[in-house]
Amino acid sequence: MVKTRHGLLLAAIIGSLAGSLAVSASPAYAYVRITTDTGLPLWWRSPCITMEIYLGAPPPTMTADQYFNASQLAAQAWSHGSLDCSGLALSIQRESAATAGAGLDGKNVIIFLSDNWCKDSNATDGPCYPKNALAVTSDFKNDKTGEIGDADIEFNAVYVDWADLVANPTLANSTTADFQNTLTHELGHVIGLAHPCYSANDGTPVLKDNYGNDEFTCGKADVPLTVMESTMYPSLPMNDTQRRTLSPDDQQGVCDIYPFTSATCPASSSQGCAIGGQASGRPSQTWPLGLFASVVLLFATFAYRRSRF
Repeated sequence: MVKTRHGLLLAAIIGSLAGSLAVSASPAYAYVRITTDTGLPLWWRSPCITMEIYLGAPPPTMTADQYFNASQLAAQAWSHGSLDCSGLALSIQRESAATAGAGLDGKNVIIFLSDNWCKDSNATDGPCYPKNALAVTSDFKNDKTGEIGDADIEFNAVYVDWADLVANPTLANSTTADFQNTLTHELGHVIGLAHPCYSANDGTPVLKDNYGNDEFTCGKADVPLTVMESTMYPSLPMNDTQRRTLSPDDQQGVCDIYPFTSATCPASSSQGCAIGGQASGRPSQTWPLGLFASVVLLFATFAYRRSRF
């Protein structure tokens, strides 16, 4: 499958180009935002965003507590507590149910698909996501304004095992990925950041970076090391843990989109927060009918050893 081959190519290039670019690399502070079809960048009205992670039946290797703790660390990486320049406050709420639906329902969910790695979790024959897609993030946005009204993350628990590869590096193998690493990347999509280079897998035209330049093409020799090392890079080796920490480019993106002003967010709430004296909360299920979904996938290389279809 074309998408699978492309993912393999990108991960191989990370290693081959790193040595040649390391000497000349310098901070770029460039990032790319997801846009509507009319070119409007995506954004949340409130910087106080709550995600619900469903841990009633978590995949093996990690316990529910470990998944929850890792999700909190991933959220903190993007939030004001870690970045003084950012007013974003991502919080994770633990749910005891096994799973939930992914779609426009006023809930921002993090779920594991363990039976079928498909857009419809009840499907038996597709349409399904590529096997080497670690996770899928869907941003539901108003196409006329770019405002995000709902965001969901689906993790591939059919072809991928999840672990804490920093605490347990011996678990790394061709089908095991680091959960916190992947979630940190996906949360970047939740807040409106795109991959920092063009990939045909994204299914979108070439986007512009924050300087107005066309984004690089993933896998080309001219892609700077700063792009390849960013948390938002679209392809990574299975044992990668470096995306847990934001690169300068990632940090610049979240700080530009959600600059710190006087915003104060509850420690854990889905009711929004006060910004400049005005209340700003999460949209209800009566979100405008013009809302569309942007779907972004993170790819990795691994051998397909299992199939649960």
